[in-house]
Amino acid sequence: MTDEGEPNCFQEACKVEHSKEWKKAMEEEMNSLQENKDWELVNLPKGRKALQNKWVYRIKHEGDEKKESYKARLVVKGFAQK
Repeated sequence: MTDEGEPNCFQEACKVEHSKEWKKAMEEEMNSLQENKDWELVNLPKGRKALQNKWVYRIKHEGDEKKESYKARLVVKGFAQK
């Protein structure tokens, strides 16, 4: 966990006190990716591996510090790209 209470990985997000909020944020991200058609499922060429991805979690504070929103983004580990 970060100092701000944000999980570092998916496993942490599922085990923390606010796991329901993190799961809802992940569902919203997946729905957004599908609605915007940001990806399509294809067969990989022989000898190629898919790029890995990871979840990035942030707690956003709106206006007064009491209002928190949980955000999750699915990002590709592009550094492995050739």
